Amino acid sequence: MADAPDHLRQLRTRVAKASTGPGVYRWLNEDGVVLYIGKAKNLRDRLRSYVAPAAWKTHGPWKQAMLRATRDVDITVTQTELEAYLLETNLIKEHRPKYNILMKDDKNYVYVQVTTQDPFPRIDVVRKVEDDQSEYIGPKTSAGDVRETLANLRRFFPFRTCRMTIEMGQRTAPLRQGFEGQASSPTSPRLRGASGQRIPIEVVCKNKDRATPCLDHHIGQCCAPCIGAVTPEEYRSCAIDPVLKFLRGDHAAVTAVLKEQMAQAVAARQFERAAAIRDQLQTIERLQEKQLISDASGEDADVIGVAVLSGRAHVVVFRRRDGRLVDDASFALQGQVTDVRDALTSFLPQYYADVPEIPPLIILGEEPGDRTLIETWLRERAGRAVHLRVPERGEKSKLLMLAEKNAHEKARHMEAKWESESRNVDDALGQLQSVLGLQKPPRRIEGYDISHLGGTETVGSMVVLLGGKAANDQYRSFTVQSVARGDVDDYRSLREVLTRRLRHLAGGVRRDTEQWGAAGVTFGKARKAEQGRLEEILASEAELSRKDIEYRSFLVARRNDAIIGCVRLRTHEGGLQEMSGLWIDPALRGKKLGHVLARLLLSKTKGKIYVRVVPQLEAYYADIGFRHILKDPPLFQKMLAEACSVDPNVLRRTVLVYDAAQHKTDASLSAMPDLLLIDGGKGQLGVAVDVLASLGLTISVASLAKREEEIFVPGSSEPVALPPDAPARFLLQRLRDEAHRFANRHRERRAKTAAVRSTLDTVPGIGPTTRRELLRRFGSVDGVRAAADDELLRIVNAGQLKALREHLQ
Repeated sequence: MADAPDHLRQLRTRVAKASTGPGVYRWLNEDGVVLYIGKAKNLRDRLRSYVAPAAWKTHGPWKQAMLRATRDVDITVTQTELEAYLLETNLIKEHRPKYNILMKDDKNYVYVQVTTQDPFPRIDVVRKVEDDQSEYIGPKTSAGDVRETLANLRRFFPFRTCRMTIEMGQRTAPLRQGFEGQASSPTSPRLRGASGQRIPIEVVCKNKDRATPCLDHHIGQCCAPCIGAVTPEEYRSCAIDPVLKFLRGDHAAVTAVLKEQMAQAVAARQFERAAAIRDQLQTIERLQEKQLISDASGEDADVIGVAVLSGRAHVVVFRRRDGRLVDDASFALQGQVTDVRDALTSFLPQYYADVPEIPPLIILGEEPGDRTLIETWLRERAGRAVHLRVPERGEKSKLLMLAEKNAHEKARHMEAKWESESRNVDDALGQLQSVLGLQKPPRRIEGYDISHLGGTETVGSMVVLLGGKAANDQYRSFTVQSVARGDVDDYRSLREVLTRRLRHLAGGVRRDTEQWGAAGVTFGKARKAEQGRLEEILASEAELSRKDIEYRSFLVARRNDAIIGCVRLRTHEGGLQEMSGLWIDPALRGKKLGHVLARLLLSKTKGKIYVRVVPQLEAYYADIGFRHILKDPPLFQKMLAEACSVDPNVLRRTVLVYDAAQHKTDASLSAMPDLLLIDGGKGQLGVAVDVLASLGLTISVASLAKREEEIFVPGSSEPVALPPDAPARFLLQRLRDEAHRFANRHRERRAKTAAVRSTLDTVPGIGPTTRRELLRRFGSVDGVRAAADDELLRIVNAGQLKALREHLQ
């Protein structure tokens, strides 16, 4: 069997950067013709299965022939697998690719038909949309789920399931007597006669398929329009309108009823019934999975998503015809672009000057410049009104977000393509060497960015290029500790991030102790003879604890046998370790001796070490490596309560923790960079220069300002002269944008984790592993609450089960 073609190597590089979410992929030949269209739950994994070296020999002749002709790949990301499925179907019909053998059509999914044109509408599950004035909801991929959900809905909204035609009779006013042989309705108290029975209206039933009224009416699952038990208005109000609202996505009323019933079942300890209701909720949630690719609206529109990355704009146009997404096209705009508005103002007239068809609606993320002029021009070209719309909410907004997401994917795809051509990277690195005055082309370039959300969740990122290509395994993120929650201080945040990162290059504790040793300072354990001196030191400082002073727990710094600094490690009951008593001779303060002493103590300790500090010193200890914790250890809570009982005004301290396991040697942080790139202007560059000087490091550094895309270097007030389309500028913009993306991702993950902390966190005896297993098995706290005892006992013991029931009532 022949080996895999050489051109697959380049495709492997680009596939490695593909999205890991769901979507559709297209293999293209050298002329851009679509060879094959497929869908995937994980695009990156699916594409790798084609081009991985080991996969070639497992491919059949048909797939190998396709890959030999393949020169490119194009992807469209979607929000769900359902959207990928529908988009794949639409695109296969549109393009009819050579290597797609099993052509799919609409018989693979279903619609819910509501015959709203009838006085008493029916609700059916159908495979095809007809032009019959009915309302169609869909498409949906699982007919079974649709039918199960409709059956559940009938328990609350008793619509009819018969196929007979029910029309109004000649007399529409209620009769004073019931029809002969017809029963009254137990489900709808409209009008009642003197005897207290319902007074029916006259209806005519045609094409009867069952006796009237049927069994459904007697068990309360139909309000019997067939016997005139309800008027058309009552029927729509009690049975049809709520179902339509639910199927359109407003299912809060139904789920609220089910959740209330589940809670009542749990309260009554009817756990099997609660579990059954939970399953009903899950079925409804599956049915309600949102999809944007197709609907029954029949609307024509273009949806235009724009991404500006590394100073270049990428545009994706979704063409929606008859309510279906039938095609998408992507465009890379040439030249420097400042923002989305600028890109749209340039793109719209160029694109619509050439297309043969202009839809009546164009959906955009921002208003372009000269909007009125563009709409007038479009109207003249189309011969009818054309509207530009910027949606703020609803389905159109979601479709726009999907287009913008794809624009970002296309932009990254183009960057990967640029990166895979080594000549581009070599030119960029050589240009950087020249304009920045480096001794050689920079092999390792590190980019830094700070991100926060209104002063909360402040984080920093470090991203790395090796040989001009992203080295994802070398990326590192930092949670900033030196800035108080709610404060915004990018300079202080950047200083902390750079200090924590670059300290790994400054020689560490060993180098610091050697430097102090050259100045006549020695470090070691305290001696018995120094007990008295230690008591004097701690007594002289009001904020230091004088409790349980024992010389054996101290590490000291000496000069000429005199103690000039000390710190101690106390081990409390239960093994909790606390660092305290950090003191430096006033004459030596401000020279980082305290940092050295603390880090020397921490380097000799395993596990977690806590410290209690006044708020003013939080930044000092964060610089050493301590971080905030969510909840103080119980021992410290107890000690504080006892102190407050004696003195309500006792000074409250912040508890920080240092985890020795997180301060092991790091391969990326130990590597020496050739160039640092800071996201920001001259102020951020100045911070970087200060940090490098304080650590005695000589590393080239530059900053890239966002607004004007200007590059600054130390010692010059003017930006570096680089053409707008220079490869070096593009490389630095890519690095800056990647640092921004990585910082935002870390911040969003932290915010998400904080937002979804489970009620299970408060249950005693339930640790992180058990908590994760419970949520994995039952999906949510409500699911755990509804689970039967025997289900829970597969994961927890009897004591934990009791605690769960008590805390989750």
